[in-house]
Amino acid sequence: MKHEVTPYAKQINHGVDRNDPQAATTAIEIRFPDTFSYKAWRVIRYFEGAMFLYAYKGQFVVTDESLYLTDHGDGTAEAPFGAPRWAGNSLEELERWLEQIADEYDAADEVIPGWEAPKSAKQFSATVQPPGLSQNVMVKFTRDHPFIAITTYDRLHGRHGRFLVARETLEQVLKPSADSRREEDCGHYLAITRWEDSLHFRFTWLSSYGDRSVKGFQQDVVIPIQLVGSLLELDRDFRYLYIPPQPKAKIDARPAASTIREIVKDRQLRRAFSKAMRDCFCWPGEHITLYPDGQYSFFFTTRSGCPKNGGLILHEGQKHGYPYVYYSVHT
Repeated sequence: MKHEVTPYAKQINHGVDRNDPQAATTAIEIRFPDTFSYKAWRVIRYFEGAMFLYAYKGQFVVTDESLYLTDHGDGTAEAPFGAPRWAGNSLEELERWLEQIADEYDAADEVIPGWEAPKSAKQFSATVQPPGLSQNVMVKFTRDHPFIAITTYDRLHGRHGRFLVARETLEQVLKPSADSRREEDCGHYLAITRWEDSLHFRFTWLSSYGDRSVKGFQQDVVIPIQLVGSLLELDRDFRYLYIPPQPKAKIDARPAASTIREIVKDRQLRRAFSKAMRDCFCWPGEHITLYPDGQYSFFFTTRSGCPKNGGLILHEGQKHGYPYVYYSVHT
């Protein structure tokens, strides 16, 4: 069996069967398995306190706050309708049902209050730092049983740490069922959140001053779950360089392929175009389509409509007495 059945030690929420009240006393409330997928656990967390799982009459039954285990009633005032949320023969079926709900909620046109949007390392962009300063963060995990000591270093803030986190805390947060964990060590704080494919560490480094003021900064690091799991399984130290993804738009250049082929033949134009692709469209979540407009310039449209369209125009000039070409966006 892929998922284990684990009853609660104390049976507090007693199921209700209007059709067979005596049999309802045999219903056993069980835990949602930790081995359910991250997607399934997003639904379980969303319905926390309003979703319960039972083993009853050879089936698995999911109820709401009413704790009804079976369908009953005819819709009259004397016998109103009542039913469980779901009933099935296996926990694998239940996992698929929960994942289907997650897909439906993710695809909803309107924002569902309280719904936990899916997050992955690819979707995360750190706050933009001042020009010239690297956002990259070197993280070092060192064994210090029964703790893991974490230190960080970046060019803007230098070295910080060592922050002690219990090994058991990291083991717990790796589970799909894990909630966010918040730790405190020597006046510093750490929030650890499990995402679909990674762990998000948010450090808050604080310093107190003689005038009783407190100053500090936050540092975000996203690490693949497999790496953290290897740290615990192999019981070894390791370093990880976190390079945050840049907040850029997706660019569809297929309509302008012929123009780009001409550009790449010239070294100076190729360099200017590469810089434009790197620097000109730092618009998170946007989708841009390029079209040819003149010999080496482009017309573009955006999916969001803000701006609706514009141009990526090639300019020629001089820099330090030498010929210089560059692209800029005109809207």
